[in-house]
Amino acid sequence: MLQTLFTILLILGFLVNGFHDWIDIPGWTHGRQVRAAIGVKKMVIGTAVNCLIPGIAAAFAIYYWQKPAPPGVWNYWLIYCSLVVMGAISMWWIPYFRGTDQKTKDLYSKMYAGTLQVLPPHGDNPRPNVFHLFLHALGAITLVLAVVLWFAAPRS
Repeated sequence: MLQTLFTILLILGFLVNGFHDWIDIPGWTHGRQVRAAIGVKKMVIGTAVNCLIPGIAAAFAIYYWQKPAPPGVWNYWLIYCSLVVMGAISMWWIPYFRGTDQKTKDLYSKMYAGTLQVLPPHGDNPRPNVFHLFLHALGAITLVLAVVLWFAAPRS
């Protein structure tokens, strides 16, 4: 059951992280604003990067669903999930609590203006919106499952 949940979360993470900046859901994700702020070329490159590594993790999860994965795949999942959480911390939580340069503040302001906010402001620091809080929770839960399953995985 945990491996099935892990597989579902990896696929969901791949789809949502890979493509959320391309869609507009008022209050949640404003793809038009992101495209206007960074340009289509950077969006395509960002999407490729955001799809490649998570796509491999999701493909492994589908391929090894209900069968034993080799240690290298378990290591890949653990490293990938750790990087996702570290990325969220470095891109959102450090700027939220400690601040960041004005260029980053301006960029985040342009990309995420009008999205739902629940965290209290810390001066003029960027703060994760509700959609990104969902992504961060998804990443944290997936990492916890990766750790649990890594320790439970048979070693050959």
